[in-house]
Amino acid sequence: MKALHLFWSFVKTSNSEILENKQTYLSAFIALIILGNVETVFPLLGVTTESNVFIFLTIFATLATFVILSQIVLIQKKTHGGSGELKYFVPTFLLYNLYYSFLFFAGLLVFIVPGFYVLIFFSMVPFVAVLDDECEGSFFKASKLLVKKNVKLVAWASVINLLVEFSAFLVSPIQNPGLKAVANFLFSIPDAFVTLIMTVTTVKIYYYLMRL
Repeated sequence: MKALHLFWSFVKTSNSEILENKQTYLSAFIALIILGNVETVFPLLGVTTESNVFIFLTIFATLATFVILSQIVLIQKKTHGGSGELKYFVPTFLLYNLYYSFLFFAGLLVFIVPGFYVLIFFSMVPFVAVLDDECEGSFFKASKLLVKKNVKLVAWASVINLLVEFSAFLVSPIQNPGLKAVANFLFSIPDAFVTLIMTVTTVKIYYYLMRL
């Protein structure tokens, strides 16, 4: 099966799973919408973007988002027969996502090719860190070996995840605070759902590669 068709099959399976288990994912969906609106709602309440309160709220929203994503990954791990605790997942998933993001942006600063190499071949690092209980070596090496099993499949997932991550900047050019808040809220609904789908999809791709 071609990589794009295989990727799309994982997306459709993930979409169906989320819709069939609404009670499991509904709280995460609502939380992602709320957290996605922090930066546009609080300025309307008089909290300036330069204030310490706004900075704290932004950091809190970012950390809370990782808690939610970690919970989704943990749900998927248990679905695949694994086990774990959220208190372990959150710091580990956050830490290796930060490592991955830092290497990606560092690669882009050097040249676009190293950046996209990191984007694809190290994309599984955070997932290996929390899903593979038997990995004894470097998570980065394990991710690279895993991705090599189907580079194109992982490339599709990595690029879509990157687009989802930066799609929030689409509302940035809007200057009017009220209009920006409304636009951001409308955008945050599909964005939250796509984030859920892509998180589940990436986990499923991880387990698929592990079986190859």
